Amino acid sequence: MAAFSSYEHLADNFNSLMQRYAEYTGQQQQTHSTSNGLSSGMSSGMSSGMSSGSLSSGELNTIREEKPSEPIHIVNIVIQHPPNYELDQDIDNKICAAFIKSKESELVEHNIRRVTFLAFKKGSYPFFYTFRHRLHWAEDSIYRHLEPALAFQLEIHRLKNFDIRLLQTNNHILHMYYGTAKSSSGSTVTDSRFFVRSIIRHANFFTKEASFDYMEREGIRATAFISVGEKYLQESLNELEVAMSNPAYRKSDCNHIFLNFVPCMVIHPMIVKEKVKQFIERYGKRLWKLRVLQAELKMKLRETAESPEQSFRFFVNTESGYSIDTNIYIAAEDANSGISYLSSFEEVQGPMHGIAVNAPYLTRDFLQQKRCSAQLMETTYVYDFPDMFREACKTRWLLHVKQHELHKSVIPKEFVRFTELVLDSHDNLIEIHRVPGQNDTGMIAWKMTLFVPEYPDGRDVVVIANDITSMIGTFGPKEDKIYMRASEFSRAHKLPRIYLSVNSGARIGLADEIKTMFRVCWLDNKHPDKGFKYLYLTPADYKTISSKNSVQAELIEDDGESRYKITTIVGEKDGIGVENLQGSGMIAGETSRAYDDVFTISLVTCRSVGIGAYLVRLGQRVVQVDNSCIILTGANSLNQVLGRQVYTSNTQLGGTQIMYNNGVSHHTVKDDISGVIKIFEWLSYIPKHKGASLPIGPMTDPVSRTIGFMPTKSAYNPRNMIAGATIDGTWMSGFFDKGSWVESLDNWAKTVITGRARLGGIPMGVICPETRAVECEDLLIQLTWTLRLR
Repeated sequence: MAAFSSYEHLADNFNSLMQRYAEYTGQQQQTHSTSNGLSSGMSSGMSSGMSSGSLSSGELNTIREEKPSEPIHIVNIVIQHPPNYELDQDIDNKICAAFIKSKESELVEHNIRRVTFLAFKKGSYPFFYTFRHRLHWAEDSIYRHLEPALAFQLEIHRLKNFDIRLLQTNNHILHMYYGTAKSSSGSTVTDSRFFVRSIIRHANFFTKEASFDYMEREGIRATAFISVGEKYLQESLNELEVAMSNPAYRKSDCNHIFLNFVPCMVIHPMIVKEKVKQFIERYGKRLWKLRVLQAELKMKLRETAESPEQSFRFFVNTESGYSIDTNIYIAAEDANSGISYLSSFEEVQGPMHGIAVNAPYLTRDFLQQKRCSAQLMETTYVYDFPDMFREACKTRWLLHVKQHELHKSVIPKEFVRFTELVLDSHDNLIEIHRVPGQNDTGMIAWKMTLFVPEYPDGRDVVVIANDITSMIGTFGPKEDKIYMRASEFSRAHKLPRIYLSVNSGARIGLADEIKTMFRVCWLDNKHPDKGFKYLYLTPADYKTISSKNSVQAELIEDDGESRYKITTIVGEKDGIGVENLQGSGMIAGETSRAYDDVFTISLVTCRSVGIGAYLVRLGQRVVQVDNSCIILTGANSLNQVLGRQVYTSNTQLGGTQIMYNNGVSHHTVKDDISGVIKIFEWLSYIPKHKGASLPIGPMTDPVSRTIGFMPTKSAYNPRNMIAGATIDGTWMSGFFDKGSWVESLDNWAKTVITGRARLGGIPMGVICPETRAVECEDLLIQLTWTLRLR
């Protein structure tokens, strides 16, 4: 390493610097005198406090008698600018790049592999610029403002599956890279993401008030870890939020955060895991909003002060968005290969067990692309719903154990078992197990066995779901047939039927083979805005397309030429025309029959359009996610018909503020997992199958008890009589079992209260009049919209 007071000072002494790397000639005295001359020359032009230009032993090359075949030497050059110098990284970078280019031959001659400039002035953060031989002495921008010797601590090599670009951040301790998956020339890049990485050193942990010795003595290093870790997570999210506000990066997904804690800490790994969980839960919504699907913490820990130091990795994953998995691994070195592998610290092996520590990050696979497409539309990928059902079932069990003060041993190890229902070559329904994402249609169906508290041995249900990532969830002949057969299956076995509605209505396709051929006969060629007479094909085009039977036309003579006037477009492919409407009528009729035969409930997420909205309305119960809409026609189409901008969004037509208030939706929930939990709640009151006995649960209140709440002569809340209430700090029991009351349609027809509850563990329906005056809040709004439409 050599230090200089300016770039001019560097230029004057560069040849002397290169002499340090000259081949060993055996004249040690000459080499020694040259070294002394360089040291004194550089020291004389430097500010006080700067070190001399001597090379560290780690940077010196082992003296060899033969010239190496590949460059091996490294040069680190420090430039200390005067206090009045205006630091500008672009200017400094250009000066460094020009200087290196001018000295290229000398660098090659002396076998220099890398040159790193460190430019700074007193009181400012240093700038780093690295130039490499293998890049033909261009700057390695990935290492901009990064000490190359510490780059391994950021594990930049693990990004080699991506073309990465360094982004500037306000916080120099954070290093942000934008990566796009490497792909063959001309192919579309489908995977782009941010990598935010940081090294946390001793200096970041300890202040004057909390020195290392003090923290060791008082045993509060865990507190330091929590505060510092949370601080860096916050700053990482802040930088990520700023970067993602740039329209150029709007398609980024699967973003990654990596924090490397350099100091060794005395703390048990399970304590770290719990603390990580706590602040991940605090920032969970923000992590999901910024599409951070994985965070990685590298730490050196001792379980006790006497324990040996071990290298740990904490991985936090949330691919589905509704659950967060935290796994702990130890970096264990293989004795034979010398390669370090991740080994699960906990009894249950994590998904990365056995993977090399330095394994590069993988690009998105097929399922991840599907999952990301669905999540960008603020819904769940269809093949993630079985896992969501599993999480919901687990949540129900935990609530059941807590409510009835049971031991956790009653919770089963298996929560959900399922098989997929598909059509064979004869359109008959069969049960199979297959890998997620193998579907060739936009409709998926399962037969699920749910091991719930009401039926610990399992209850069967049929689940039907749209795949929004397949043809944007539209209904075609194949989709209609799967829906039809699955619904018939539920009726044949008298099983409850659950419909997960996320679709775009009946499919309206285009005959792609006609799009490039048809021509327009305008009423006025000079003014196309006046309209057209007909569409037609030229004789040559008609001859080409006629064999495909995708269009019907009649031969006419017009404008002095023969034309084939198009009368009907059929399309080469099946399922793009009126046959879809025929299928829509078929499944609407099937849903009406299911209403009478089995229990039907729907969950609406994202959107449910056209026939999808009809299917939801024809069911018995509807649970709607807050950001979803139930519509027959979109806002844009209605605005075009009305000739003016009346509606601004689809939620204005069919959002929860409309459908929940008018009685279409029985419940509203904040997200998909809450919707599935609400479905489980409804199922807890429903028999295992039609005709079966009711699911009678354990009694939380004895039936012989005295009802604590007493109605008053003045207006009171009838819900207090139904469910009980805490009045003046005292619990007053209601008519039904404590904690069993679930109200539905509470925002519609407010003079009547409806819901489900249990009495002595027996499920019951509840209808009760509202004794208080009810104020209609939406009347004025509805009247305003009616007048505007007129």
